[in-house]
Amino acid sequence: MRRRLFWTIAGVAAITGLLVLVGSVISSQRAATEATYRELRNSSDEAISLIHDRVASSRPGAVRELIRLVEGGDLSPLFAQIRRVAGGSEIGVAVVGSAGQLLSGSDLFDRVPSSDIPADGATIPTRASTGELVVLAGTVVEILDEQVRVVVGIAREAPIVVLRDQFPGVILLVVGIGALAALMARLLSSQVTERLEPLAAASRKVAAGDMRARVPDLGDPELDQVASAFNEMASELEATRDREREFILGVGHDLRTPLTTIGGYAEALETGDLDPDELERVGAVLGMQSRQLSRLIDDLSMLARLEQPEFGLRAEQVDVGAHVSEVVEGFRRRATELGVALDIEVQQGLVTETDPDRLGQIAQNLVENALRHTPEAGRVTVVVGDGPTISVTDTGSGISPEDLPHVFERYFVGRQRSVRKEGSGLGLSIVKGLVDRMGGTVEATSAAGKGTTIEVRLDGVGSRPKPRTSSPRQDLPGS
Repeated sequence: MRRRLFWTIAGVAAITGLLVLVGSVISSQRAATEATYRELRNSSDEAISLIHDRVASSRPGAVRELIRLVEGGDLSPLFAQIRRVAGGSEIGVAVVGSAGQLLSGSDLFDRVPSSDIPADGATIPTRASTGELVVLAGTVVEILDEQVRVVVGIAREAPIVVLRDQFPGVILLVVGIGALAALMARLLSSQVTERLEPLAAASRKVAAGDMRARVPDLGDPELDQVASAFNEMASELEATRDREREFILGVGHDLRTPLTTIGGYAEALETGDLDPDELERVGAVLGMQSRQLSRLIDDLSMLARLEQPEFGLRAEQVDVGAHVSEVVEGFRRRATELGVALDIEVQQGLVTETDPDRLGQIAQNLVENALRHTPEAGRVTVVVGDGPTISVTDTGSGISPEDLPHVFERYFVGRQRSVRKEGSGLGLSIVKGLVDRMGGTVEATSAAGKGTTIEVRLDGVGSRPKPRTSSPRQDLPGS
């Protein structure tokens, strides 16, 4: 971590230093250029003043004399002092007619744009085609009845800030960045490690099996978010472990009861203590207990298979109403024995592409779960509707609001107790797993003392309903 911090800080600092270096070079170049233009302006102003003095002392009306002075170079001695002050700059003079045409001028004006020729009293900074910095200053000279514009141009090589000259500063900057990055990486890593130590300690405790370990306030908003997420995870792991323990105890009880019964009768048969007239009854009891064990094992196996990626579905066109009705019909006799009315209401002709076997398992587990929690003289109602949806409602004791969000969890053992001790108690967990695999949703609604409704929606598996017919309420025979 310290090494990563070092290179991160060093990289950021190096990029920052490079940007500062480039910025300083650009700023220095700009400052040097502006300083050169200021010097050239001062020199051009002095040259304009000298031209006024020289022309004023010449013969009146001698515009041609002014041109001759320019072309002959007689003004050059006047600019010698300016040239020395301006550091050997090139000085040129041009005479411009009233129409803006260049009447005469030095070679300097061949290298500057004609559009930059200034008017009276103006000073224009520009560049020559050969790269020199140029300042052009214009003035109007009146010679009796004639006006002539005189332009002075002063040129100098553009200053260049050489990057090579900055190398000593760059080396010093790199060394400073490296030392600062190492120091900051050490300080930051030590600080982060110290602050994360409670999180590491809590993680080790959880790994050792202490699910009650929690991380205290770490004193940093970002780290506190990590600590809060860890504490939530630890709380969920603790709750899951508790539910798993209760689940194992419940499964152990469900296994122990039929095994005890089977073992007792097996011992009685072995010792010959049973009356021959009781053999039929004993056989029925043993068969029922073995089926109970088989169902529990099948449910546990189904839950395990649902977690496997190779668990597959066999999709085909299924009439949901007819298929669910067939499954519910299989519970008619059982409902009659329990004294529970079993009703079904089906929307006819609702065809969906789904797995018929898994759909049957869903309906079977829903009805079986409802019968387990519905007392004698109660009612279980199955409704197959558009969507398609399968809704199973019982008139049992209902589910408390605290338990309702957890009824589909496989390890959950709630406060609700079934009326009959039969089945594995894993039906809703299996329903949830199957519905998730089929791309649907399942939802439970309940009110304590008023019963429970479990609704499965299979809208995630490509339903294609046929035109609907009437959907009369049906009571299964014997319900």
